[in-house]
Amino acid sequence: MLCNITPLRLAAAALACLAAASALADVLPEDRADASWRTYDGGGLKVEGPAVLVRKGFEDTVSVSAGYLVDRVSGASIDMVMLGASPLHEVRKQKQLGVDYLYGKTTYSAGIQESIENDYDSSTLNVAISQSMFGDLTTVTIGVSRGWDIVTKVINAAGQKDPNFRKRADRKTWSLGVSQILTRNWLAGFDYEAITEQGYLQNPYRAIRYLAAPGSPIYLTGPETYPGTRTSNAAAARLKYYLPWRASLTGRYRYFFDTWDIHAHTFELDYTQPFLDDSFIADLTYRYYTQNSASFYSDLFQYANQQNYMARDKELAAQDNNAVGAALSYDFLKSKHWVLKKASGSLHYDYIMYKFRDFRDATQRQLPAGTEPMYHYNASVVQAFFSIWF
Repeated sequence: MLCNITPLRLAAAALACLAAASALADVLPEDRADASWRTYDGGGLKVEGPAVLVRKGFEDTVSVSAGYLVDRVSGASIDMVMLGASPLHEVRKQKQLGVDYLYGKTTYSAGIQESIENDYDSSTLNVAISQSMFGDLTTVTIGVSRGWDIVTKVINAAGQKDPNFRKRADRKTWSLGVSQILTRNWLAGFDYEAITEQGYLQNPYRAIRYLAAPGSPIYLTGPETYPGTRTSNAAAARLKYYLPWRASLTGRYRYFFDTWDIHAHTFELDYTQPFLDDSFIADLTYRYYTQNSASFYSDLFQYANQQNYMARDKELAAQDNNAVGAALSYDFLKSKHWVLKKASGSLHYDYIMYKFRDFRDATQRQLPAGTEPMYHYNASVVQAFFSIWF
């Protein structure tokens, strides 16, 4: 699996990966238990931890799932190093509960998710409807979610919080997905997502930098200032072809744009090959991601208060990223033994190369401000999964 991976995105997606359901709206997911261990290491940060999810069906019409993950974050990103901050050590815990109800060829889904860490709490509610039609050749899914986030600020190594700093951010998400069987060998899909956010949308620990004086080789730092709203849209198309030698090739393209003037493109190619009577499945993936910078982003401002909104978050900078991935899955139990129907394990490895076009390595203070080399780094993502069906 490859996406626009950052440590937080990796953590947020973990339970979603474990909870991936059947592509058909008129078939409930099978009873199963999943466990995983994930590690992200790159850019001065390391995120690792376990995740578990259990799904159980009742009366062939209801399926209930519950999941839990823990992420341990350590290290310091280049943003924190520039400000002289100490390496952080924190724990993030996430819980989720979901239910699917099948009625005819329609599946109704609802879920709740809660995430807690030392300075960021998040709660999300979501509902979705999936409908199979045209002889199960087409599946349409519509979803809506609402999230509430509370942002606080830790001010010392003991974990003490600023009593005067408590911010809120609210978000709404609308999604549409269409899966279409074109022929025996061709599958197509389209997904669209719109997100509106309002409130405190920045990181309280990051800072901008600006010249101490016109033409000065020295920079000073100051607080970031973000807009209080953001609307983003993303549309993705995928096409899967089953090759004659029992393999498959999948191509994906995703386009993203938002009201902060960011435009991003993602291209992904995935090759899947089963072998040894389908007991082993190997995947190879390549992904390319590119985006321009936000309208209020700058690596180095000319002076303080240069404009109303000012940011230096590298996630908002222009960048070109390449990633390669490999995965190997093994079904070591295929026939029913005792209460188990099936068991499998898989190992995923992704190597991501981040390259920024307008974000400089400001930790090299021996160089005049604005002449430092562009920042780049590599990251490794390892995910191990174990699943049993019962």
